[in-house]
Amino acid sequence: MEEAELIFNFFYILLCFCIAYPPEEFISLGLTVENCFSKFLGSKDVEFVRYHQKRTSLNLVIHSCLPAFYFLIHHLKFAIGDDDDEEGGILDSNDRIIVDGPWALKCITWKVAQRFSVIAVLFVPGLIVYWMQNNWEKHPISRTLKKFSNTPNSYATLASDINNEYRRQDVFKMKINSISSVVATENWIIKTTPYNVYFAHQSDTTLSVDKSETYNIAQDTSDALQIISINVRPGRVGVEDFQIRINALEFRTLEDRISRPIIIPSNIQFHRNIIDRFIEVFKNQVSLNPVYVADQVTDKCFACMIAEPNIKIHKQCLDETPEGQIIPEQNRCTNCYCRPMWCVDCLARWFAARQNEFDRDVWLEKKCTCPMCRAPFCLLDVSYIERRLP
Repeated sequence: MEEAELIFNFFYILLCFCIAYPPEEFISLGLTVENCFSKFLGSKDVEFVRYHQKRTSLNLVIHSCLPAFYFLIHHLKFAIGDDDDEEGGILDSNDRIIVDGPWALKCITWKVAQRFSVIAVLFVPGLIVYWMQNNWEKHPISRTLKKFSNTPNSYATLASDINNEYRRQDVFKMKINSISSVVATENWIIKTTPYNVYFAHQSDTTLSVDKSETYNIAQDTSDALQIISINVRPGRVGVEDFQIRINALEFRTLEDRISRPIIIPSNIQFHRNIIDRFIEVFKNQVSLNPVYVADQVTDKCFACMIAEPNIKIHKQCLDETPEGQIIPEQNRCTNCYCRPMWCVDCLARWFAARQNEFDRDVWLEKKCTCPMCRAPFCLLDVSYIERRLP
């Protein structure tokens, strides 16, 4: 009995997790609350605000019923025809079971949990009905929008404006995860969650990067994922702050969509686009190559005219593949006789600009030509400069 109950509990908890936080497999199959109740929710593109008022209410109702369903299924499954539920009891003189010791606490806890699950099933639908009064005027989303309205107790105009802006082509939309997303329209920054929607008007909102986190995608590669957290602080009284977590490579797109500047503290560094990420990987790979000793270096990089030249292109790679096959002469790297004129950042940008945008995974394996003499080279032919001592 105990083993069967443990298995049942495990699968029910797993089911609840998949309902509350649907994995990609459920999403691809359409097994989400939004898809199953799409007719009730309506179209998000037509009525964005009303859609999320219904969606958050529906999530609250369904999730609040999960504990009650657990007790109902548990009762039907384990109570019918099972007399072994009396474990831990003591028989009195009349063969009645007296629950003793830890089992007494278990029974009390079980009954209290059952009572709360029933209360949730009765209370939450009543709360939703209360929110629906006067055209959903009492819903938390409506109460939040009222704080942005110049007309007291009115949110219909703001909701209509948000609906219109969401239908435009230049809207920034991004899913943070399976249950949250970020929307940036011409005037609004919006974050959706299972039970609420956060709003911030761009005219009086302060945005700042709070932290940057780097995660290694695989231990045997240099690929990494950078996630940045952006604090959004609306200037309206009573409007709650919220946080946006996005891929660092999406930062530039979000920044272009928002009219307010995003404050980045000097101690937080991250890659704003794929080129920045490639430059870092390029520099790490060059650092593994042998250094080049030089005594004549130009004062400034010919490309940026800011940094000092710190790399030299000279042939070091072999004329054969890793499998030992000879590379045709027309495909080989050649010597570059230019003096050091470039910094590693500018050469990395030059290298990336001449690669196929759709083959980013193999950029480091490709070749490029010297910006000056057009001699073909690969990454193995780039070395950091070591100044010769006088």
